[in-house]
Amino acid sequence: MSEALEAQLDILQNENAFLKKYFALRQKCEQIQQANEKVVNRIQHVKKMIKRYKRERRYLANRLDDYGDNYRDVQVPVMWEEDKLLGATEPCSSFEDVEKEISSPMSSTDRTAKKSKADTNAPKKPANAFLLFCTQQRSSVQEEYYKDKHEEISNHEMTKRLAQKWNGLTPEQKKVYYDMYEHEKERYDKEVKEYHERNSKSQGNVTQEVQSMMGKEAQSAVDALMMDT
Repeated sequence: MSEALEAQLDILQNENAFLKKYFALRQKCEQIQQANEKVVNRIQHVKKMIKRYKRERRYLANRLDDYGDNYRDVQVPVMWEEDKLLGATEPCSSFEDVEKEISSPMSSTDRTAKKSKADTNAPKKPANAFLLFCTQQRSSVQEEYYKDKHEEISNHEMTKRLAQKWNGLTPEQKKVYYDMYEHEKERYDKEVKEYHERNSKSQGNVTQEVQSMMGKEAQSAVDALMMDT
């Protein structure tokens, strides 16, 4: 009898082990199936977005063609690539952020200050060539628009007109602003170097003071022990 019971127990244990493996594999398959369904839904959503963007692109292209705009021949200002490579300005999350940056000369600095509590004594990053151009031409664009429309210019219209004026410049005219930007970069690099040197010296002085204080405290402790003995 005992041998028969042991045999049955062994069979039950084996069956339980197989059942555990079965349920584990079944749960894993269900998880994979759910993940696949999410991926399929995401793909469908992306396809719908692509179709919508294509329709919007065709609509905008047709409207620009109706107005006779030469958008196919216009080059995007190099400043957008410079911002990504050099970090001259913070990347904008939307077109409205670009408008705010151009409409307010200090907006890029303000946004950087809000993003991180930086040292107020640290050198400020230079504005790129396009923003230097916008800073100089902003007032004239405002005056021209007010004379023509008798109202204040909006941020959107300001961005549009400044971009058009920038794209209309010759390479020689743009070179003036690129040279200004290079000069500002040299100034910034020099100020950053001096700033780091000052910080390293101040940190070294603090370290020496701390070590001196620790040495005095250790000497006082030794003197106290000698007096006790």
